[in-house]
Amino acid sequence: MDRRHFLRTGLAGLSLPALVACGSGGSNTDNTANPGNPGNPVTPSETVDQMLNPAGAFPWGVSSGDPTAEAVILWTALSPRNTNIDQIPVMLEYVLLEEPLADMTEWNSKFQEGPINRLGEFTAFRDRDYTVKVDLGNQALYSNSRFMQGQIPELTGNQALLYRFVTGSQKSRIGHAKTLPSGEVESVKFATLSCSNYPAGLFSVYEMVRREPLDFVVHLGDYLYEGGGGGTELSRNGVARTPNPQKEMVTREDYVLRHQQYKADPELQALHATHPMIAVWDDHEITNDAYKDGAENHQPEEGDYQERKATAIRTYYNWMPLRERFPRDENTLAPDPREVIYRDFQVGDLCSLIMLDTRIVGRDKQAEIMAVDPDRFNPDRQLLGFEQRRWLSDRMFEAKQRNSIWTVLGQQVMFGQLNILEAPQVELLDQKLLGNLVSINMDQWDGYVAERNRVFNLIKDIGIENLVVLTGDIHTSWAIELYENPIALIGGNQLQRSLGVEIVTPSVTSSGFPDEVADLVSTLLPLLNPHIKYSELKTKGFALIEMQREQMNVTWKYAQSITDESLIGVENEAMRKSFTVQRGSNRFDGALPINIPIPSSPF
Repeated sequence: MDRRHFLRTGLAGLSLPALVACGSGGSNTDNTANPGNPGNPVTPSETVDQMLNPAGAFPWGVSSGDPTAEAVILWTALSPRNTNIDQIPVMLEYVLLEEPLADMTEWNSKFQEGPINRLGEFTAFRDRDYTVKVDLGNQALYSNSRFMQGQIPELTGNQALLYRFVTGSQKSRIGHAKTLPSGEVESVKFATLSCSNYPAGLFSVYEMVRREPLDFVVHLGDYLYEGGGGGTELSRNGVARTPNPQKEMVTREDYVLRHQQYKADPELQALHATHPMIAVWDDHEITNDAYKDGAENHQPEEGDYQERKATAIRTYYNWMPLRERFPRDENTLAPDPREVIYRDFQVGDLCSLIMLDTRIVGRDKQAEIMAVDPDRFNPDRQLLGFEQRRWLSDRMFEAKQRNSIWTVLGQQVMFGQLNILEAPQVELLDQKLLGNLVSINMDQWDGYVAERNRVFNLIKDIGIENLVVLTGDIHTSWAIELYENPIALIGGNQLQRSLGVEIVTPSVTSSGFPDEVADLVSTLLPLLNPHIKYSELKTKGFALIEMQREQMNVTWKYAQSITDESLIGVENEAMRKSFTVQRGSNRFDGALPINIPIPSSPF
């Protein structure tokens, strides 16, 4: 397969114009607005309509993602009449806006005001699950391509736009996207999300985030789950939230069906239509407690793990608005550079956002039990892996050189230390719960102590001054100050300097601690973990982060309910928790001292 054919078939994840019957370029605006340059004819609607599902060609909506200051990925997926169809042509229509317009009720009228720019044709291929991605603004990518209509625009920082896809006589819903701010940036606002298990609850949190005025959304993983059970007692618009398929996803068909089910959810679909998303996987996009060479939830009878992992990754890239890389080897599913999801984004001079993969590209198998398994201290054990760690060093050095005010690491598992077994009155905890806590801890950076120390050394050696770590995975909320030896802080000893702060976002629906013990655990843990300034261990929500030049504001917001349809998108305002981190401090302002009395045991 040569590179030209590769680009045609979209295996890079980016749909280039169909390279057959290409014209000379043509106008990039609505033909009615510019009749003197009508462009070239595209595939007749009647012909295309015969390829499409008559019930609707765009049941999975639209998405935008991976914004830069010059470009943004626009995504959709088509539903064919049958899966014997090899490819379906599709056009992109978009309207550039003077300012962001997050109010969905205004999109239709604003789109009609125009001018409507048309770009295409692009091609949805069967071997890409009929998904389409356009890297709008990426003129270098399309430099050798000619479109039947339109041309790739030159986008600038903070450029908002409305867009939709058209195939035959059918149009997708309208989406809203924007590029990242550039130059000297005063502020940027984004939300962090993780752990959205479809059968565990309604996606009320996604609707809460949709309503926020944001520059982008960061999804830190577990966007979907592999399990096949649950959800029988819940429904949305009369649709039961049982997983599709109703079995663990293992095959390519399983992974595709599950992605389709999630993308059809009204709250998730509306979120994707409103804000660009920067996403990374965690383990459940593949299977539970995945690592480089295996997973806790993969058995020999389920086939070869590497093939399963590659299938999950390929499907993830097809169905997510991510920018992709050129494959090394067309004849194998793995190794594949699509396995390298770590990448970075620059928000002017304000923020360097570095997205990491702490799950599969470099991770060794998890240690067993921290109290008895010395392997967690083994200096040879890897979590990032050598290549990613070297890449991280380069990105952090670049952030320092460009004088980025905030350096942000977006990743999956808790970075800060969590001392559990030595906590006072730990015997009050249910032993099964305690065992689960210890097991979870070994999946985090606590299970890879030498690797965390190497990252601490990078932070110190490079001189990163305002470090923020974004974390998901654990289904709970935490505000953590990052010290090399937080145990030494006990008794008020503040001789160490905090190297950064960690913001752990709660889950969208996945279960946290049982209600009857969550408050007890929140109280016990800080007694030997004085660097933990806040924890909330049972409620679903998200973290809202606003970075300014002199401070960062962090607010945890929580859903009123994830089971009541009438409360979708409603915040439990009484639970809202906010902190401020001043530039240069690496401390959470407003954190209470650890002097809270221990509640009585619920057991």
